[in-house]
Amino acid sequence: MTRAIVVGASIAGLVAARVLSDRLDEVVVVERDRLSDDADVRPGVPQAVHVHVLLRRGYVELTRLFPAFDERLANAGAPAIDWSRDAQWITPAGQAPRFPSTLRSRTASRALIEATIRALTLERANVRLLDGHEAVGLIGDARTISGVRLRPRPVAGSTPEPAGDTPTNLEGWLVVDASGRGSRTPADLGAVGVQEPQETVIDAALRYATRIYRIPPGSRDWKGLLVRDRPPSGTRGGGVFELEGGRWVVTLGGAGVDQPPTDEAGFHDFARSLISPILADAIRDAEPLTPGWARTANRWRHVERLPDWPAGFALAGDAMCALNPVYGQGMSVAAMEGPVLAGWLNSASTARALASDSPPATTDLMRRLARAARLPWLLATAEDARIEGVQGASEAGRLGSILQRYVDEIQLNAARDRRTMRRFTEVSQLVRGPIALFDPLVLWRVATGLARRRMGRPFA
Repeated sequence: MTRAIVVGASIAGLVAARVLSDRLDEVVVVERDRLSDDADVRPGVPQAVHVHVLLRRGYVELTRLFPAFDERLANAGAPAIDWSRDAQWITPAGQAPRFPSTLRSRTASRALIEATIRALTLERANVRLLDGHEAVGLIGDARTISGVRLRPRPVAGSTPEPAGDTPTNLEGWLVVDASGRGSRTPADLGAVGVQEPQETVIDAALRYATRIYRIPPGSRDWKGLLVRDRPPSGTRGGGVFELEGGRWVVTLGGAGVDQPPTDEAGFHDFARSLISPILADAIRDAEPLTPGWARTANRWRHVERLPDWPAGFALAGDAMCALNPVYGQGMSVAAMEGPVLAGWLNSASTARALASDSPPATTDLMRRLARAARLPWLLATAEDARIEGVQGASEAGRLGSILQRYVDEIQLNAARDRRTMRRFTEVSQLVRGPIALFDPLVLWRVATGLARRRMGRPFA
């Protein structure tokens, strides 16, 4: 019997389990938190209370993997959104144009999205959830990983297990670490003799505060609102999105010492300080429900660069590439990993390993996953690297620096030009690569806009 072990019931872990269930006899998802059927925030994902945007690309990939996904979200009350028509985007250049498009998905809480994916994954007969257990080590050596060592976690309020209790072994054909930013992989690999991967960290010291509000009565012509200044001169921003249950999630962000407070008065004052009063006006009469805050760094563990990588082992989601959640890419990148994993599973070499029940070589898989994460990483780090004093800014590289300057011009022109706005939104929603920003007509409009501003006619 061929078994895959997925460490972490994150969205990336659930996507991996769903894909692996098509080809393997059994998939075991190991999760340290104890889970319920409700759409609750997991202790292991404290950032789940903040804005989580399901971009168009992620929505498409998830509906392909889970045909009932959209229906389940709709039944739970998740609003549908057209990102070009229903989202109001405000920059120093003013309000961006809005128009109907095919860039549609749904806005919902992270907890609801994850619970929906988890339920759909566990409906597959060969997927099993082992919650309340944590992986405390790898089984194998520097050449091959053949399983994980597990230890149950005591239920809250119960007597802790005796210290030194012997972990149990769970063996499998493939182990996928999808345990998130706090992954133990570097230490666990070192314990079996594998070189620890290099890490790139780009940290703009961004902080964000979130409050959930009950949507107040009154008409408004948007379902999502984004208000952003341009770094390095301006680092404050905020967003509002409708959630299931007639609620708004409202997140404010700032860099360095410019951190948004979580108390009601301070939160409102910070909102009022943004470049537009529209967000502060929207929440002025809304009923606040919850506060929160988090740190936001980009971190890439470059396992794709290692010359020797053990067979039978892979990383997924934030365990490999964790993006600043301010840009709302994480869930979509996790969904994008699904077809990458499926393509690797269907490759000739992996099929042979599966047929012979021998551990599969996973070096090629890690390189494929790295290529899938490259565009989101570039978009997030190029933006963060503009903020003064950012840790690791030089790691963004020359390409990132060029992209920063060009995207500045794109954003200025997008506030006045529908075609430019469409292209920028398509790239932001990950449905097109950055080459779409170099459409000849977009290039021409950016160039003429720059020339006009240099003549003293700003934002034309």
